[in-house]
Amino acid sequence: MRETRYSVVRHEPTRSQAPQPTPAAHDILPSALPQITMTSTSSPRPTRVRDLIVLLAMLAAALLYLERVCVSVAEVYIRQDLRIGKMEMDAAFGAFFIAYALAQVPSGWLSQRYGPRLMMTLYLVGWSVFGIFIAFAWDFWTLFLARFLLGLSQAGAYPTAALLLKRWVPDRSRGLASSIVAFGGRFGGAGANSLTGILIVAFVPISTPAHVAPDQVLSVERFTELLADAKPAHLVPIRTRVHAYLVATDINPERCAEALNRLIRSPGALDSPGSAPIGLSAEGRAILAKPASVRTPEESERLNRLILEKAFPGAVQELHGRGWRPTLMIYGIGGVIVAVLFWLFARDWPRNHPWCNRAEVDLIESGQSTAGEATASDAIPWRLLATSRNQWLFSATNIFANIGWIFLITSLPRFLDERFSVPVERRGLMTTVPLFMASFGMIGGGWLTDWLTRRYGRRYGRAVPMGVFKLPCVLAMLICPFLPSAWAVTAALAVMAVFQDVGVPAVWAFAQDTGGKQVGAVLGWANMWGNLGAGIAPSLMGAVTAVGGWDAMLYTGALAFVLCGLTGMLADASEPLFKDEAHQNAQ
Repeated sequence: MRETRYSVVRHEPTRSQAPQPTPAAHDILPSALPQITMTSTSSPRPTRVRDLIVLLAMLAAALLYLERVCVSVAEVYIRQDLRIGKMEMDAAFGAFFIAYALAQVPSGWLSQRYGPRLMMTLYLVGWSVFGIFIAFAWDFWTLFLARFLLGLSQAGAYPTAALLLKRWVPDRSRGLASSIVAFGGRFGGAGANSLTGILIVAFVPISTPAHVAPDQVLSVERFTELLADAKPAHLVPIRTRVHAYLVATDINPERCAEALNRLIRSPGALDSPGSAPIGLSAEGRAILAKPASVRTPEESERLNRLILEKAFPGAVQELHGRGWRPTLMIYGIGGVIVAVLFWLFARDWPRNHPWCNRAEVDLIESGQSTAGEATASDAIPWRLLATSRNQWLFSATNIFANIGWIFLITSLPRFLDERFSVPVERRGLMTTVPLFMASFGMIGGGWLTDWLTRRYGRRYGRAVPMGVFKLPCVLAMLICPFLPSAWAVTAALAVMAVFQDVGVPAVWAFAQDTGGKQVGAVLGWANMWGNLGAGIAPSLMGAVTAVGGWDAMLYTGALAFVLCGLTGMLADASEPLFKDEAHQNAQ
């Protein structure tokens, strides 16, 4: 309660006093009465600049995942445009995570050395520029290099954000603040899937010519195989009509393109009851719903092109593939804008921020542990990290979590396309749902780990979300092969994503609990190993899929979550990395 003391002070005017400004009417007191002066002993109310800092870190995390995930939706178009195969695309996916892993510890140390404000700004600019570089890739190696550089520049984001939160947030709110930042990452990933699909289509307006050029015939061999394929039955009449125009026995790209274009230029030529269920985009379905007599020539040609692409998957380059490059360029420009905002409004310490009053500085600093931070003379504690059983368990938890979870941001769009023929913008929506739902698991996980820690101590407050909550992830992955529709699989994967992300704030808090003055290095160490797991996961899962199909990949993900749960329960957040620190973690 605010305490206010009142003192009576009699003012005796003197002749030497300077003339005073005329008081307002409501301030005039009778001269015969003593004036009452109110002296308050309470401090000003603390400002809320720490909320702004958490918001900025959340915004950076949202952009981080937006740039990281958008490529998975555009993956089929990138492969077709660059003429690369699935194994090469998996290698490009993995290049990001390998670079991301290798730079984790050094980038975390750089943030401690030069400050999170400067380094986060540089990281934001870096990954935005390299995201634009991806849009200019012309072959596998330039794509691989661009993804590798993107991973290097994004590596410091979460260690830097963790350091920023350690400086700006009292210990008791650490889990919730971490969950808000991680929520931004998941929200950015969810938005990337949906937004990328929408933008790719939007960047290919109806005025874009629908004719097939000879170099857009990706594979004559594949084209010939599909001409003779009797499955699925509703595509056979479309393929038969194309075959009727291929009168020559020598089939080459020019003749394939000529046959396709004859049908593309014929209004209503491919309208049939079988055209509706072939997985057309929303644009294609809207055109198909119009009578052929009222369609414009551009609409008729666009519809016929989209139908033929579905009849010859993998043999004809998709028209919407022209939209992936400008989409990635837009994201890169947005990243530079966020970097400017971060530099303008963030500061390394509460005491350095012009908007942060003394009361807020005291509130933050009094609510934090007394451990110091790494300085320029403090080297990365490689030996301690490499010899700590606890840190290895923590790292293994991150490895297995990433192997199980990586399916959502690299392979799910391809899975939906190949197993259920889901069109691009609906693929974007379906891949958005698990990541969007995971955002709520992230927020709930922050509250949960803080509550469990207050009630049961750090040992179980962090271990339960990291370990026990992986069981629903296992069950969700196991039932996916038996589900009959794309939406059913999406719902199961949403459950997996929610329970996976319930444990993420505990992961951040574990590093902050055990890292002492080397929080950035500890989180970077665990993230390094976790992302090495993510780096090998696309190639590993691709090889598993090549041998056992999509079901084998899903079972492998379930096994990874089993191992993640075991190591998560064994990791102990009450065991500090630096045993000789003055403070002791709560048991």
